[in-house]
Amino acid sequence: MQRPTWGDTVRIKSNAPHEMLPGRLAAVCGMREVENGDQAKPFGCAIGTTLYLLEFGDGHSIEIPEHLVEVANE
Repeated sequence: MQRPTWGDTVRIKSNAPHEMLPGRLAAVCGMREVENGDQAKPFGCAIGTTLYLLEFGDGHSIEIPEHLVEVANE
């Protein structure tokens, strides 16, 4: 599996929570690593997980853990 990077178009996986807009396409506009439990808790992920800041075509953005995004092959 190809790991998303800056500028990639990604699809939010279908198993993502409803509020994370599963199935939608977005562009990667930022990445950060979860450094502690306080950062990990809202996402239900482990320390060391990469969080992707995704921007949609309408300018709306959300942050999503790496296991819920995949590079879109269009």
